[in-house]
Amino acid sequence: MKRMLLVFSIMLLGLSQAVSAHDPRTVARDFTHSMAIEGAGKFSLNYKSLHFNETNFNNRKAERALAAFNRVWKSIGKLDTEFEIVIAGVKVPKGSYVLGINYDANDNFKLVLASGGSEITAPMQFATGGPVVNYLSFDLRPDNDTDTFTIEGRYGPARIWAEVKVPYLASHGHEKKN
Repeated sequence: MKRMLLVFSIMLLGLSQAVSAHDPRTVARDFTHSMAIEGAGKFSLNYKSLHFNETNFNNRKAERALAAFNRVWKSIGKLDTEFEIVIAGVKVPKGSYVLGINYDANDNFKLVLASGGSEITAPMQFATGGPVVNYLSFDLRPDNDTDTFTIEGRYGPARIWAEVKVPYLASHGHEKKN
């Protein structure tokens, strides 16, 4: 019995070392991008920068791959906003959301924001053909209008993006003072 227990312990030790010996180049890194607007508050995007897997990406439209992707990518980070935003025409109230991405067999990508048991989905534009990006990355950058920004995600050869409006920054009238 003692011998069997010793063999079992050695097997567990070997297995635990194999599990902890993960290649650090493929481990997801945590990133945060944020924007502060005086008088309105802060917008933060926190996410895991998942490593690009070319085989899985090329097989992404298979039924099993769709289900697996949409399950894994349903929770890749968090979006916190202290002011209302509008992503691709979809109103997102201020709050804290679990950030995810999903898509269908026709490459219709959506940004998924979950909070309190409900989801907000915003359509994303999709294109391929750019340089390959080995880790998931997001960018939030100003656009041509004062109240308009672009949120863009890159993964492998894929690029998804949508317009983000900040109603707080929209043009508004001021009273003339005499």
